[in-house]
Amino acid sequence: MPLKPPSFAGNLSGPALLFQGARLLWHPRVRWLVLTPLLINILLFSSLTWLVGQWLTDWLQTMMTHIPDWLHWLIWLIWLLFMVLALVIYAFSFTLLANLIGSPFYGLLAERILSMERGDTNDQPTTALLQTAWQSFLRQLQLLGYFVPRTIGIGLLTIVISFIPALNLLAPLMAAAWAAWSLSIQYLDYGADIDQVEFKHLVKRGRDNRWQGISFGLTVLMASAIPLLNILVLPAAVIGGTLLWNRAYKTTD
Repeated sequence: MPLKPPSFAGNLSGPALLFQGARLLWHPRVRWLVLTPLLINILLFSSLTWLVGQWLTDWLQTMMTHIPDWLHWLIWLIWLLFMVLALVIYAFSFTLLANLIGSPFYGLLAERILSMERGDTNDQPTTALLQTAWQSFLRQLQLLGYFVPRTIGIGLLTIVISFIPALNLLAPLMAAAWAAWSLSIQYLDYGADIDQVEFKHLVKRGRDNRWQGISFGLTVLMASAIPLLNILVLPAAVIGGTLLWNRAYKTTD
């Protein structure tokens, strides 16, 4: 039978579906599709956390030397904002890399969740599983072609703004908004790919119903910024995004 919908609708269904995704992580039909990329992500998480820690320390020290004397009373706020910015970059980078590496498994996970959601009790044969895994990897490369140049542009603009007094307070907000939008498209795409919806059409549907998607993406972003928890967030977000696609975006004209 189809999976139970979240208990509340509207924009809040984004966070609700992420929690529902977490509850389904250990379902017998999807457990192995969660555990295999989980082990890979543990190695990625350890390396990326160390690199971000080193980078953040050096960057903050450099930034402090460029703060004019009249803004010294705001140092605590500037530190806080740049910590938020660093967490956004960390969460977004971790998610992009982990999704690319785990995409063959996550594509299969999304396919299995859609089958459960739509009441199909039969699993794909091995040849179909391999085809789904390969298609999911290719689709992730297409997503990178869309996200990487735009992310670089947003990143450069954020860096420039971060050196401008007063305006630098907007840098974390700008980065968070872009990351939330990107993550919403990233996780909606698994279901869209299975339903053979072209990526450009997915982006259009995402824009038409952007706030529901951004709500989901922002929830994923905040959870992904928490070390250790972020390892489990990725498969939960794949499940939640797939359910969100099926319930809110699939029938969008």
